[in-house]
Amino acid sequence: MQNSEAGFLPRRVAAADETFEALRREGAVILTGCGNSKEDAGALARRVLASLSPVVPDPAPIKEGGGNADHTYGDMPGVDGRTVVPFQTGHTDGFAYGDRYPDFIFLLCVRAAAAGGESFIIDTYQLLAMLTASESDEDRAFHRFLTTTPVEQTEPGFQSSLAPVIGNNGHGRRMSRWTPVQRPDASLPPEERAAHAAWLARWGAMTHAASLRAPRFVLQPGETICLDNYRMLHGRTGFDDTERTLWRIWAWTSEALAVPEGMLFSDSRFAVVK
Repeated sequence: MQNSEAGFLPRRVAAADETFEALRREGAVILTGCGNSKEDAGALARRVLASLSPVVPDPAPIKEGGGNADHTYGDMPGVDGRTVVPFQTGHTDGFAYGDRYPDFIFLLCVRAAAAGGESFIIDTYQLLAMLTASESDEDRAFHRFLTTTPVEQTEPGFQSSLAPVIGNNGHGRRMSRWTPVQRPDASLPPEERAAHAAWLARWGAMTHAASLRAPRFVLQPGETICLDNYRMLHGRTGFDDTERTLWRIWAWTSEALAVPEGMLFSDSRFAVVK
């Protein structure tokens, strides 16, 4: 594992049992030789997480991805009128499920982009360690805010969450999140809301800066990036190759805070609140 502040290059392994051990220690690993079918994608998640009795819904095909409209990124120039997909900053997956977001995710590459679409990973535990080690009173106050102060994390129209940015699953795992919907609790007085908005802006700036600095890697066909979604943020650079294809698998294990009720899929279609 090669470190770069909070970003790092995950190592490649060929065995599912070694993958699980690496997830425990490092939070992310690339599993090789995974095949490329929907069935391959679901099976690998079940195999890697077998000791944690995983709930693994059907994988979701990913061909294009959105950007984050809250930031301005240097997008790749389009070529011959092809669609340009913007840079995607490091983020937590599955936040439409509120506090019951998946604790592990897998991205299996079927076809890499001809150019761009490079992946990166950010270790939020390392970001927190930097704050803990700081002698700055402001950094200590920021750390307290992240770990103790409930903020609104509900994606409008989806399952609710009013919880600290850094939570706890009750099984000894911290639950870190960065999502574009994090905002102050609307029920607070204006001055307190403004203070929380400033702290959240700092958290967004911190994770975005780490995204820009993190080392890049390219998943090759048949390779899967396996991630602890409670610990790691993941993102990718922009690309203009609409044939880039991945399978995305969200998984909930016996260590998840809770498994959402009802039908599940590896996207947010069943997280809608009617």
